[in-house]
Amino acid sequence: GRDDTGQIEFSWAGETARHVGTVVHRWLQRIAEDELQGWDGKRLAGLRAAVRDDLARRGVSAPELGQAGERVLAALRNSLADEKGRWVLGPHPRSFTEKRICVLVNGALRRLVMDRVFEEPSGACWIVDYKTSAHEGADREAFLDRERDRYAPQLALYASAMAGSKPRTGLYFPLLRGWREC
Repeated sequence: GRDDTGQIEFSWAGETARHVGTVVHRWLQRIAEDELQGWDGKRLAGLRAAVRDDLARRGVSAPELGQAGERVLAALRNSLADEKGRWVLGPHPRSFTEKRICVLVNGALRRLVMDRVFEEPSGACWIVDYKTSAHEGADREAFLDRERDRYAPQLALYASAMAGSKPRTGLYFPLLRGWREC
């Protein structure tokens, strides 16, 4: 947008939130690849400098690094402490992180990246997308429901791209310890 002087206005908070999301995704990928092995609060505390460096490389300004870094670490702590987070990130008979697939959508080739795809011992296949949305207000459950409605088409596209497996889909919100099946 523009401010009333005609100058372009940038949403630094929005950019910082995007970078926080990218860094959270990167570390959740690593944790899932390790199947949770060796990941605990002590290890997360030791990541503080690496997380800040990663955020700085992505363009987060020095005044925002502290809060942004703490938000990343909170998301990771929540994921490790939360039963649903541990289920998503933990060991499964078949699992993938950042699964990439190309599909035709309305005649155009689209490249999809799925945060987490796994098969449970029962054979059920899941596609889970991480959302690093924060919600400060009341009615957290209504917020999670709105986010589910907002992202349901994206997850339906992912599911249709996984021909033959009829996967179930869900959203995991590490900052909120939130889960919604879509």
